[in-house]
Amino acid sequence: MTRGKLSAICLILLFSASLMFVGTTITGTSMTDVETFDDEDNQVEDFAKENQIEYTPTFANDGMNSLNYNGLVPGDIIVLGTAGTFFDYLIPGEFSHTEIFCGFVQSGQYIWDRDNHEWMAASTPYVIHSTKSDNAGNGLGYSTWLTGVNEHADTAVALRVSGVNNAQRQQAVDWCKSKLAGGTDGNPVGPNYDWGWTSKQIDSTNRLSGVDGWYCSELAWAAYKDLFGIDLDPDGNSWSWTTAYGISPSDLYEDSNTYVITTSDWSAEDCYYVEINLVGVYYETDSDPWPKGAGEMYMKWYVGDGWGGSGYVTKSFHGITKRNGRGYIYWKKTMASVLIPKTHPLKINVQAWEDDSWPDRDDQFPAFNYWSDSMLDFVNTGWWWWYYLDVGSCRYCIEFSISTSPIGTSPNGL
Repeated sequence: MTRGKLSAICLILLFSASLMFVGTTITGTSMTDVETFDDEDNQVEDFAKENQIEYTPTFANDGMNSLNYNGLVPGDIIVLGTAGTFFDYLIPGEFSHTEIFCGFVQSGQYIWDRDNHEWMAASTPYVIHSTKSDNAGNGLGYSTWLTGVNEHADTAVALRVSGVNNAQRQQAVDWCKSKLAGGTDGNPVGPNYDWGWTSKQIDSTNRLSGVDGWYCSELAWAAYKDLFGIDLDPDGNSWSWTTAYGISPSDLYEDSNTYVITTSDWSAEDCYYVEINLVGVYYETDSDPWPKGAGEMYMKWYVGDGWGGSGYVTKSFHGITKRNGRGYIYWKKTMASVLIPKTHPLKINVQAWEDDSWPDRDDQFPAFNYWSDSMLDFVNTGWWWWYYLDVGSCRYCIEFSISTSPIGTSPNGL
């Protein structure tokens, strides 16, 4: 993300938050009133025109993709985005909307199609999501896979939450469904859309917007957080310059608790299973010696081609631990357990940092970098690893495996 876009996003987030309060003050009513949203739409549209940004007052109909639901299970998360649109500009990261796959309509089920205003036929694949649309209503409801996913954005990626089984993923779907308020007109069908993007809550009124509902990525985060204690926000409860205390669709994509199942550009058949683990780091230099105390060590890393974009797999994890002086830190962390397209190069980048408090600057250790133009040399050949490779002031122990099938436990128990 460019610095210009980042700065604009920060300003727009503040602008959006101010609109919430302006709407409440002007109308003297709650944010659930139609008057308030109409007024907000006008102000946002004016802002978009002044900044020459493409804008339509809906999260839908922003592009087409061919993401397939084959191989997905209920509870998988879909993130979507279209470059160059207003919400791409407004929402940090590559993605601007989130949906949860519900599976297929069962015989005897009544699932209301919010977009076409009719009951879905049996065997129809569908999603649940919170959105705001003149046609589809304001808040939580159901869309068919075709309308909600394929006719929604140019780019679509299916994510799966690790650490839970399929029955638990179904529980996440049931959690979302339990929040629907009912109604057969489909407009609206559930709790109102929450405009408080800079904050998040599991099941209460957003203190910024005054809405007792969810925005799209907040819904997926809340379900897994409430049921299983899994935090899909890589920032946790910490402040972020891109989302403040909220959670964006790209946060879900980047979190270490999710992994990519398929994208609109490629499917599992086009990919290799790749797992990369950081076993440990040996620090030869204590950059934060006594009397300052123990240094906080943290990691930065990415895999895939290293640049991101549609069909690419990149992740970042910032783990923090402490130790006094030089020596080993056994991280034992799976940095990546993902699918990477067979045609893509493999790049591994790991870097240790020492987190110093102000006014000292963080101390940067030498990075571990590995690049292979072809993953074919490593496919189905077991585990490869570097045993505390010396890169200067620290040594890295890293292992990886590439396979045509899901990968089991590593030699180091990861």
